[in-house]
Amino acid sequence: MNRTSTIIADSSILIHLSKIGQFHLLKKIYGEITIARSVYTEVVEKGWGLAGSLEAEDAIQDGWIKTLDITGKWKAREMATAHGIHLANAETVQLAHESEAVLILADEGEVRELAQKSGMRVRGCLGVLVEAAKREIIGVDEAREDAEKLMEEGYRVSEEVLREFHDLLSEER
Repeated sequence: MNRTSTIIADSSILIHLSKIGQFHLLKKIYGEITIARSVYTEVVEKGWGLAGSLEAEDAIQDGWIKTLDITGKWKAREMATAHGIHLANAETVQLAHESEAVLILADEGEVRELAQKSGMRVRGCLGVLVEAAKREIIGVDEAREDAEKLMEEGYRVSEEVLREFHDLLSEER
């Protein structure tokens, strides 16, 4: 694994982008991403047939999503207990530490907060849409429509974050 460019994703990114038909943006923007084995279990095995399961399994078969086990399982358990979070979320942050990830793709507040406290860069679905618009993979209007679709699917975002998203897209016009 190229540790200088490792990008770790949590389950929320896979699920939400799948729900709006934009799962493919992960490959187009990042080329390769890595998920913890527990994220695979959550999305593909336990979530079989739900949003993201087929896309993630196909991406793993195609080789652009890599699945890794963490070595510090006890550290992840301690993190989960100390912060009152799901073990899969703690394992995502632990995997990012172990792989010296340059970026974590996560929407869940608990993952984002832990990663940012550790000095890691974090990007959520809206950030992925902005990046796709910047790289002209999708248009600005499509990014805005996708944000609306996310919210229609139950995606929760603060007014402040939504305003920042629209401001960043306005810079792309």
